Amino acid sequence: MRANSETQMKQTSLLAARWFWLVVIGVVVVAGVGWISVSRSLVGSGSTAAAGGQLEPAPVAGHPAPDFELQTPTGEAIRLSDHFGRPVIVNFWATWCGPCRAEFPEFQRAAVDNADTLYILGVNSTSADQADAVPAFLDEFGITFPVVLDKAGEVVDAYHVLGLPTTVFIDSSGKINEVFTGPLNKAYIESKIEELQAGS
Repeated sequence: MRANSETQMKQTSLLAARWFWLVVIGVVVVAGVGWISVSRSLVGSGSTAAAGGQLEPAPVAGHPAPDFELQTPTGEAIRLSDHFGRPVIVNFWATWCGPCRAEFPEFQRAAVDNADTLYILGVNSTSADQADAVPAFLDEFGITFPVVLDKAGEVVDAYHVLGLPTTVFIDSSGKINEVFTGPLNKAYIESKIEELQAGS
């Protein structure tokens, strides 16, 4: 008799445990479906889109490039959006950055070779560099394309720059084609320029 009652108790506790876990799994599934529905409605509501379905400026491929205005070492103001209408390359760099030094001559060649169809802009991460070191750096490499100083680091932040160099390729309509972190070689720069110019 006692064996029967122990067997019944085990079966009852197993049954209770199964029901418990079925209820837990059911609650998790319902919560998950609810979360997915809410997430989709937030994304669908245009949290990243402006009025009229336009994407907000963001450092992401397909989004309009965040606009900015900075000054050159000589004090000339340059606004990024003034140069839309042709492809633009924005290169974030610093004088102490070895890979930046390695790729800068390639950007200079590209700027000269594509002067009529491409705009290259160097953005010195001056908040992590020394502004007075920039002119000597530019002279050393014979840089003729414009370079601006991001003294407050606001543009570096706006473009979510995590490392130097970082290069942003922008099409002629002002939309970001690619954000590349790390050094670039001549072949890659040339292939991106061809891609951007083909889409113009």
